[in-house]
Amino acid sequence: MKKYFYTFFIIILFLASTQISVAAPSVKLCIDSNCKKPLIINITDDCWNDVKDIFSTPFVTDKDEQDNIVNAIALIEFDLYHSIARRSPEKNTADEFYTDNSYKNNYRNIKNILNVLLDNYMVTRHAMRKTITKKSWSGVQTTGLMLQSLSNGQLFILESENKKLGNSALIKPYKKSSFLGFFSNDDKPNNNLNNDDFE
Repeated sequence: MKKYFYTFFIIILFLASTQISVAAPSVKLCIDSNCKKPLIINITDDCWNDVKDIFSTPFVTDKDEQDNIVNAIALIEFDLYHSIARRSPEKNTADEFYTDNSYKNNYRNIKNILNVLLDNYMVTRHAMRKTITKKSWSGVQTTGLMLQSLSNGQLFILESENKKLGNSALIKPYKKSSFLGFFSNDDKPNNNLNNDDFE
């Protein structure tokens, strides 16, 4: 009798763990101006399986993981905005929802996607450090996420290019310089994104 009970118990545990590992996570997506009530949207199972495939390559380097991060953000972003478009009674397209969104919200969404990748142990070679700003000669500010390699401590910037749905993130080495086109060396977190910076 005990033998059957243990067998049954092991089967139940296996099935439960399989269901947990297959379920795709959700992402908080900002599409209104102040993002006080972000939409909670599930990543589709097909998209999540594609993301897991991206990160399944063994023995990756830091550069490989950075490429994986950018590709995963593109897949998830594309998936989420198409989910919104399917729900919309106005019949807006995913591209319209994306291009009508603000730079600040698109940046927030990329950050939320990166948090999901970190929370699900897809990203294991980098840590997210802080938000920093870049100032151009004309005074225009853009925002980036500082990433740090856990293997050698090198710093990188993840920027939102805000150009095209599914192709908006870019990671490049961080250069601490006050010259034009480089990120400022201000170590204070960026307060322009309200209090949702690192939820």
